Amino acid sequence: MNFLRLALRAAITVIVLAGTPGHAQDSPPSVPDANAYQLIQLLNQNEALSSEIAGLRGQLEEAIDQLGHAREAQKKISVDFDKRIAKLETRPVVDTSEDKARIAELENRIQQLEQALTAMHEVVMSVAKAPVQANPTEAAYESALVKYRNGNFDEAVLDLQAFVQLYASDPLTQNARYWLAEALLHQGAFDKAINTGEALLTDFPNAEKAPDTMFLIGKAYLELGDAAGARSAWEQLAATYPQSNPATEALQLLEQLP
Repeated sequence: MNFLRLALRAAITVIVLAGTPGHAQDSPPSVPDANAYQLIQLLNQNEALSSEIAGLRGQLEEAIDQLGHAREAQKKISVDFDKRIAKLETRPVVDTSEDKARIAELENRIQQLEQALTAMHEVVMSVAKAPVQANPTEAAYESALVKYRNGNFDEAVLDLQAFVQLYASDPLTQNARYWLAEALLHQGAFDKAINTGEALLTDFPNAEKAPDTMFLIGKAYLELGDAAGARSAWEQLAATYPQSNPATEALQLLEQLP
């Protein structure tokens, strides 16, 4: 499905360029529109589906290979009646019905995923032709947060990643990176949550969500069983933002750490 990935990236480029007024070198770049944001989301989803298809194809090839070996073993057993009887006395007849069912299941799953990619291609084409919104940034940000609040953390991660990629210079991106770390934490991707939070603090040490980010990093370390990492994050939080609510909560949790 490389053609779909290339089509997505090409569509994003066309939309972003189309939204830029004029062609003078000193003209300021315009804010990317919602269509490009949706295409980024679709690109992330396409790569996830393609990866799953590749994994399923590998499983399918393995199952077919196992079935082939089983059939070959049965052929060898049946070459000579006496030899077959002798071998049947020492080993059971290979039953390939389970392998056949597994192959059928894998083929059906691959077909479903390929249909999903085809449907996504149609969505890409419709998004690329959609009219440009005047100010899509807040709408995209709020849409991602709605998914987070509703507990759709997988979708929220995809949307927030797309937002961060497309609106890297927008002021809302600082908060978007914090919520991305939160969504990763809820997914159980604790290492990624820590890396995302620490990158936010490095890039924006005075970010509005800095206290919450330090508290989040401590929680992620604790989930990983790293009490020392949690202590370090929360002590830094208490020292840097002593009057903040996250610092108050962190001090309470520090008393419970070993």
